[in-house]
Amino acid sequence: MGKTKKGKSKPHKKNPTGLQSLRDLENEGDGSTSSGPINTIIDQLQSASNDEKMCGLQSLSTLCQRELNIKQIIDSDLVRIAAPLLIDPDINVRQACSGCLRNLSCISVEICERLVEQDVFTPLQTLLCQYANNEWLPTNDKKVDVLDQKSDTFLQAVNIMWNLCESTSVALEFFNQSQLLQSFVRCLDHEKFGMEISISTAQCLLVISEDNPAAWRILAEFVSVFQNVLKLEGTDYKTVILRTVVAGVASNVPALTVQCLHPIIETLSKTIEINHRQVLNELTSRLPLNENETQEPTAVEIVDDEMREESEADASARRLREDLPTELDNDIKNVGYLLSAQRTASEILTNICSSEGSESKDEMEDISDAESVHDYDINEHQNGNGICEDKIPVEMTEAIKAHKIVEKLWARSQPLAENVKAILMTSEKNLYKRQNSLRISTLICLHNLCNVMTTEELGGATAIYNVWLDLGQQIFQIQQDYESLEASTSLMRATLEHLKKSRDLFQQVSDSDLQLILDGIQNCDKSEVRANWLRMLGSLGCLLAEPLVKKITDFMLETTIKEDDVWTISEALDSFMDMFSDNDWNQIVHELNVVPKSKELEKILKTKMKQRKRELGDRYPAIVTIKTNFTRFCKYLETQQKSFVPNPTT
Repeated sequence: MGKTKKGKSKPHKKNPTGLQSLRDLENEGDGSTSSGPINTIIDQLQSASNDEKMCGLQSLSTLCQRELNIKQIIDSDLVRIAAPLLIDPDINVRQACSGCLRNLSCISVEICERLVEQDVFTPLQTLLCQYANNEWLPTNDKKVDVLDQKSDTFLQAVNIMWNLCESTSVALEFFNQSQLLQSFVRCLDHEKFGMEISISTAQCLLVISEDNPAAWRILAEFVSVFQNVLKLEGTDYKTVILRTVVAGVASNVPALTVQCLHPIIETLSKTIEINHRQVLNELTSRLPLNENETQEPTAVEIVDDEMREESEADASARRLREDLPTELDNDIKNVGYLLSAQRTASEILTNICSSEGSESKDEMEDISDAESVHDYDINEHQNGNGICEDKIPVEMTEAIKAHKIVEKLWARSQPLAENVKAILMTSEKNLYKRQNSLRISTLICLHNLCNVMTTEELGGATAIYNVWLDLGQQIFQIQQDYESLEASTSLMRATLEHLKKSRDLFQQVSDSDLQLILDGIQNCDKSEVRANWLRMLGSLGCLLAEPLVKKITDFMLETTIKEDDVWTISEALDSFMDMFSDNDWNQIVHELNVVPKSKELEKILKTKMKQRKRELGDRYPAIVTIKTNFTRFCKYLETQQKSFVPNPTT
């Protein structure tokens, strides 16, 4: 008694767990998911037996694995019935329920909205309050380094809260009323609660603190807590992501930002300076080439009766260790932490470096046609540099320059080597997606910085030109997904705004280089990307020699006439007007019949605006402004042509 021995390996039973398989669940009853397994699971969840409840929760988790079942699950009473099990007296039931609902909450925003509608929040809040009120601390099993059941249940519950608050404002309002915020801040102490709980709690706080003055008032009382986390030493990736996310929380709270600005920027700088491409290179060298090589076959171990006996506790620990992740699994998870931390850092920088002087949506919608436009003046169509006049505070700019944030972001935006990319796409698709998200976030951050910093603050015209050139080469040499392409072209467009007075840098642009761009526009089926390219053409029209300007003018007129997307048309026309800000190009206007074609474009834009007004949403006021300005621009060109004497030699 009390002793166990290793015996001979035996074949698995046909169904060793006793649980229904996914196929059995879907084939039960009349074959309909809603009438068969869902009713069975409901009966199990409502049973007085804990074993029946566990079986029902396991079956629900299994059913959630297929997308085609989700609608039936949400449309039924399953979630409403399962949710109270979050506060079931049995810890096994609570743990299984929290894990099941967490997986369900990860699926989509719509699912989270339905979870809130089916009152998941009430038992979830009650569960978390039990932890908060009892001054609970985790009791990890140090032999196997895993969370105990109570701690794991809390971790799953925090993740559910995180997903709900990120997806719906209703959940956020409920959270504000729950009195849980202080207890969440307490969990940032990783020495007491462990890294996993501290990281998840910080990520939840990052969502909760965004645009939430009710939370700001409470979080502002914990300056020392946030400062202590920001001072954490260590380069392990769990520490990196904890510091980074806490920096994000502090940057969301105005009072904390004021007191912690330099530690915040320093933390973000440390995060983005880590060479993620080198880390991924090293990791992929250890990854198996294909799924069949993930684990070498091992011989069946045969142990005789004379083998050393072990206690029940030791046997349980051994079995648990056998199920633990391998060293490679842990390394993959940690690299995932790094990529997430760097993406978060770039998003935080994007937010804190945003211009504060832009008009709100409501203000824009209140602007009438008469108030939103002025008579077209060719010399005052934009400010001198073509750059947004709203700037970030000097203190912020100095911190960004001191920590070389722009250079570090540019390094993080570089694409992976093709061999590394191929291995990740084969063996670790999740890591590939994370690094791609990181690249997109850094490109967006750089685009934002281009809009709020001067040319000199960004490193000078030559450095900006090299970024524009490198991005163009990447676009035409490396296959990219739509999101990456949009982010890249948006940054290229922003860099060109800084180069409108640097004509000398563009002397080497040839007809073939320009044709490459024109072909790229014609072959692009994404309107947002086309709009970026057409905007860039307008900027290039201010920089290139007259023969290339003529080619650009002809292409923009012909392409825009054929364009179907209203926003793309308006962007093209706006950039077309920019081309004439420094030069009237009267000879080109005459040779290409620009005036009648422009009037045709004006009619096209006006017609499409009427047809699709409801689809334009927030963009409608801006398009109205462009339309009105373009009408006056056409009149301006017509007036200029009346007094223009064409060159007879052309």
